[in-house]
Amino acid sequence: MNENEIFNFLSQLGDESANITMAHFRSNLKAYNKNNETIKLDPVTEADRKTELMIRNLIEKEYPDHSIVGEEFEDIDRDPKYKWYIDPIDGTKSFISGIPLWGTLIGLQIDGVPKFGLIDNPVTKERCIGSNRVSYRISSNIKKQIKTSNIKDINNIRFGYTSDEMFNTAKTKKTLDAINKKVALTRTGGDCYFYGLLASGYLDLILENELKPFDIIPIVPIIKGSGGIITNWEGHEKYDDGNIVASSNHHIHNKILDLIDKL
Repeated sequence: MNENEIFNFLSQLGDESANITMAHFRSNLKAYNKNNETIKLDPVTEADRKTELMIRNLIEKEYPDHSIVGEEFEDIDRDPKYKWYIDPIDGTKSFISGIPLWGTLIGLQIDGVPKFGLIDNPVTKERCIGSNRVSYRISSNIKKQIKTSNIKDINNIRFGYTSDEMFNTAKTKKTLDAINKKVALTRTGGDCYFYGLLASGYLDLILENELKPFDIIPIVPIIKGSGGIITNWEGHEKYDDGNIVASSNHHIHNKILDLIDKL
């Protein structure tokens, strides 16, 4: 198993996933609510389930000994050395709203370390694929190595996050507000698409809260491979608490962590 082999397999999974998701996008697809606690919708659709099942089947066929963690179905526990993470439609709320910034996330963790990842955005026909060594953006069949920006002044950075709903405690709201007061501009609603923009040098900072491992693991290698930094809010490369800071470089990352630590 080498880098080219995994990149080719991830690309195959992205192609097959897009065939399913695009067939359902902006259709009369029924959404089911996974949230039983509030009136807020936590949607899942048949497109999510069909896509994840297809990805699981292809992984099991190609790597039958590997473990699999996905959003919609139970974990498959096999060899713990190799573990795949799947989010078939990252941004299902965008998907059912007709917003084109959703995507498919697939990542491979080896020995507990996120090593390879895919962010596939079928509507925009953009794909980011990467390892901890290198990341690429593929669009119109053109593959180009990508790098994060080198902006170092926190007052000049371009900041993105998905939704205010994700920051639902006094501490997380205070953190978001403090960062918003420091940065040059803020964009929201990007789901996984924003991480491809950060890896490509168009955004400089992303802050997230309440993420699951399948939301994060596929993204980590792409950010690292493009020269960026991604940790939890305490600065550790641990991705199980759902609090994520992704930055274009160490200068920005350290300033943001310092800001969070002083709140």
